[in-house]
Amino acid sequence: MSGVFAPSRPLPDAPQLLALSRLDDLLAQAVEAVTDRGEAESAADTIIPGLHISAFRARRLLQLPRAGPPIDPRPGWDRIMDDHVGWSWLRTRHALTDLELDLVLMALAPEVDLRYERIYGYLQDNLSRGRPLVGLVLDLLAATPEERPAIRGVLAPDAPLLGQRILTLVPDPRPVAPPFLAHFLVPDEQITDVLLGQSGLDRRLAGCCRLEGPPALDADLTRRAGWADGRRPVRLYAQGPAGSPRSRLAHDLAAGLGVALLTLDPAGLPNDDTDAAAHLLALVFREASLLGALLNIDGVEHLGLPERVLGDLLAEHDGPVVMEGEHDWTPPARHALGVVPVPVPRCDLATRRALWERELAAHGVTAAPADVRDVAARFHLGPDRIADATLTAVGEAGRRAARAGSQDAVADAAPTRPELFAAARAQNSHRLAGLAQHVETVHGWDDIVLSPGCAAQLTEVCERVAHSGRVMDDWGFEHTLSRGKGVSCLFTGPPGTGKTMAAEVIAHELGLGLARIDLATVVSKYIGETEKNLDRIFRAATDTDAVLLFDEADALFGRRSEVRDAHDRYANIEIAYLLQRIEEYEGLVVLTTNLRRNLDEAFTRRLQFIVEFPVPGPADRERIWRVCFPPEAPRDPALDFAGLARDFPLTGGSIRNVVLHAAFLAASAGTPIGLPHLLRATRREFQKLDQVMPGSGQPDGGELG
Repeated sequence: MSGVFAPSRPLPDAPQLLALSRLDDLLAQAVEAVTDRGEAESAADTIIPGLHISAFRARRLLQLPRAGPPIDPRPGWDRIMDDHVGWSWLRTRHALTDLELDLVLMALAPEVDLRYERIYGYLQDNLSRGRPLVGLVLDLLAATPEERPAIRGVLAPDAPLLGQRILTLVPDPRPVAPPFLAHFLVPDEQITDVLLGQSGLDRRLAGCCRLEGPPALDADLTRRAGWADGRRPVRLYAQGPAGSPRSRLAHDLAAGLGVALLTLDPAGLPNDDTDAAAHLLALVFREASLLGALLNIDGVEHLGLPERVLGDLLAEHDGPVVMEGEHDWTPPARHALGVVPVPVPRCDLATRRALWERELAAHGVTAAPADVRDVAARFHLGPDRIADATLTAVGEAGRRAARAGSQDAVADAAPTRPELFAAARAQNSHRLAGLAQHVETVHGWDDIVLSPGCAAQLTEVCERVAHSGRVMDDWGFEHTLSRGKGVSCLFTGPPGTGKTMAAEVIAHELGLGLARIDLATVVSKYIGETEKNLDRIFRAATDTDAVLLFDEADALFGRRSEVRDAHDRYANIEIAYLLQRIEEYEGLVVLTTNLRRNLDEAFTRRLQFIVEFPVPGPADRERIWRVCFPPEAPRDPALDFAGLARDFPLTGGSIRNVVLHAAFLAASAGTPIGLPHLLRATRREFQKLDQVMPGSGQPDGGELG
């Protein structure tokens, strides 16, 4: 073992050495005080290395040679702060006394130089105790027994050192229920970084925060609004729906102030430990203060913490803060915070179209003007989402060109309409995961057989959604409507008449996602839970621009009952809430029901479209029989579709079931699909419906070959 301990990290700079010189003088006195006067003053160490050090070696550790000019043996804190901005900040920011600064210095020393671990181990008679215990601090700093209570007082939970998270008390892990004196003093990582002059984001915040340098200024919002006048802290609430450029407010303000931007995503905070989340949020605020950064809370309504926690932190923070949210938010009333609400509307159609064109041009490609116009009209994406969607679409276009063997055209491949729409859908499709079932929209107009009147109404539904941007934005109708800007439809008719398939066809035609709502996850027997479930669904759907499909809606939205008890009253409240959310939703909502008479008239009166799906007649059934066979399916050329349509009054859903069942029967027999397979499958379908198959004479008659 070397006689002089070599630290594992570089020696600190001169200002830091000044503070350590103060500690070294204190520790040297302590080493002399605890030295066994019978111990030999020899450099020889007869004790097993690593388990014990002698007083001689402890002295040598405190006499480690240092570069630079001589330093006073025990400089005062005023001089230390004159030479070191970190200690000056710590005292000023937290109003610490000399005694409290001494405690911080003692806790910090092992982070600066590992030799202090061995010195503390010597003084505490255990080399595994490499950090100072409370008991050691009392022994070193209390000159008389009367001074010990005052030192214990600065370590009270509500005193600055612990209350403001400068130090943490960590119990010695070995004893059972260790006493207060057997707790180690550990400095917070942020404080350590400041005092050691280290920069960068606190590693504990990497999972919930993003740090950016001063952004480029798009618009000088700061001087124009007078928010950064230097007389009061800047606290803004940027309120806007999904797809609005509300994040630009924080970027522009940070750019106007010329400071870094620290963005907090509340989803990164612990959701199962309120105390841990509150502690991390406090570190975020202090990190913004340390970095001189603007703090941006992206989704203040999702913090999941008591209002007093955020209110207290805002009141103590003297830097600029921007909070983002979708809904009305009232700051906690415990403090006078002066939060200024800033409404941020969604990008209008012209802006979204210009953003798509700009992003495509930035990648050196263009797309068909009609495709750009339509994707901008269908999806209410903000600038960041449009940029990401464009990058995805351009990448997919390049891969398509590469697969086609056109390597020279990969860089110039322009996205097609399906590629643009798929990239736009992917931006927020995950938000409905767990709340609704995603339905692949594979069916088009050629796959569904409808009566002329029904087909005309569905075409009008598509046209209304397709031209919503022009009518609402360009023609100004959105300014005349407080709600009802979306499209709501009721599809009614017997089972199997094509209601659900029609919703698929519409979503496919419009290039939108289709989300089927599972009513079992919506309706709750607990009062108020159904409304909460509906709120989550509609809020998530607003971010996705998806078509919402409520299948068998009468199960949830039946005729409102006469109020006889509390349950009836709350059932009616649920229905009223549903009506409100449908009217507020700016997308397309489709409800299907088998029994229209079960729906309340007050409900149906608020729907824009009510489409009847009748049981198909013989001519429509023949067309359904034909379209149910894929072109690749082998079938008997002699099949009489007109006869099947005439003899078996089935709905479209039942006919599809029959054809699929017959296909499996034919595959098992190794023959094309023929009449015997269809008749056998038809019998099974009538059995399922608990009906008599025409010509059989009984519901469950014998098999047909």
